[in-house]
Amino acid sequence: MMREDYEQRFLPGMVRIREALIPDENLADFAWEQVREVLPEVISDIKVREINGSAKDALDYADNEATGLKVIAVGGDKLARGLTLEGLCASYFLRTARMYDTLMQMGRWFGYRDGYLDCCRLYTTHEMIEWFGHIADAAEELRQEFDNMVAAGATPKQFGLRVRSHSVLTVTSRTKMRNARPMHLTFSGDLLQTIVFLPRKQDMEANYDAGHRLLAAIGPSLRPEQQHYLPKASPNWKGHFWRDVSAAQVTAFLRSYRTHGASFRVVSPLIADFIDEMNKDGELTNWTVALIGASDPVVEIGGVSVNMMQRRAVQSEPVDRYSIKTLISSRDQAIDLTEAEWTAALNLTRKTWRGDKDRDQGAEPPDDPRGTAIRKILGFGDPETGVAPRRDRGLLMLYLLNPQASDIEELEDGPPILAWAISFPGSPSERRVSNADYMANSVLWGAMNDWVD
Repeated sequence: MMREDYEQRFLPGMVRIREALIPDENLADFAWEQVREVLPEVISDIKVREINGSAKDALDYADNEATGLKVIAVGGDKLARGLTLEGLCASYFLRTARMYDTLMQMGRWFGYRDGYLDCCRLYTTHEMIEWFGHIADAAEELRQEFDNMVAAGATPKQFGLRVRSHSVLTVTSRTKMRNARPMHLTFSGDLLQTIVFLPRKQDMEANYDAGHRLLAAIGPSLRPEQQHYLPKASPNWKGHFWRDVSAAQVTAFLRSYRTHGASFRVVSPLIADFIDEMNKDGELTNWTVALIGASDPVVEIGGVSVNMMQRRAVQSEPVDRYSIKTLISSRDQAIDLTEAEWTAALNLTRKTWRGDKDRDQGAEPPDDPRGTAIRKILGFGDPETGVAPRRDRGLLMLYLLNPQASDIEELEDGPPILAWAISFPGSPSERRVSNADYMANSVLWGAMNDWVD
């Protein structure tokens, strides 16, 4: 049983982790016979320690410096709220909390040993994975707002800040939130992308058909050289794109597309309703649709051919979903920008660049504009260079994923998996959807009132 688990689950997982996270390290594989040889000695050294406020057990690293401390630590608050375990390689994390800051504290002790990252494992529930994923997205969005604040030369007293909220979790305790108030969600200025898919063949067939109908209805695609500026930076761009697609055609596609229930924010009918609301202000009325290609086998949809993308499943044991890490590439949102818009977005990107490796920012300032900057320029323009906003323009990006990468037998025999992403320009409009909220500070509420006035 242990051999089967090592060879069929653990060892393939090590390979995937190396490919995704450890490109510069050359770590060796070990056959089961090599592992089995050292198991008795390792297991005999393992001790179980109780780690909480009343326990007498201690993690005596200094006394075991020569051989290393091999321990199973079982604990409650003390373990979950800030104790760092040296050389931690496996965690079973089941303790829950309903506040962002508490959950962040509870997860911060999970580290890894240098040279052993491919051996580290974290076992938890799908619900906890979704919660931590939501908090990570909210935190990154808030960091970007801080970057924008610095680029504008403003202070927290002058800059409106918001934190994405959740249907179950709360940002922090009520006493700490003070003047923060809920604000109904707007998708303006956001990038939405499908990264969780239903595991049923019939649902993927319905989604493929929805994309087929959309592309067949909007006519022949434009030639790559008819894009505004991107071909100058990327002449080998693969795919197709269309301009002047009506909002009605986009919302019809969204209402036909089936999203997974775990995608609590990327809900196709809800997004379609938001587009309808924005149309009342003359925004998001004119769409660019792009079908993005890659290098995998060629397939056909809506009368055009495109290469499928390879997106490996991130879950180790798919049960009720096919999940991927990310969908779009960095330049995809720059499709159909004018040269002036590209330049303005690149300038804003460089103003907000901090060289933060933890946020995948390179050591040198970027040569391409980031999506957040693109959406801001399209929404509000750039007074310094005279670039006007284009809030009437939305961008729908379509992708066909190779079903063989799903690791779900039913999907592997089905059609290509149609995924999509939407890039919304920023907007001061007060149009909102009511199913999801932000917690906004008093400065942002004041700015909202100014926009309305």
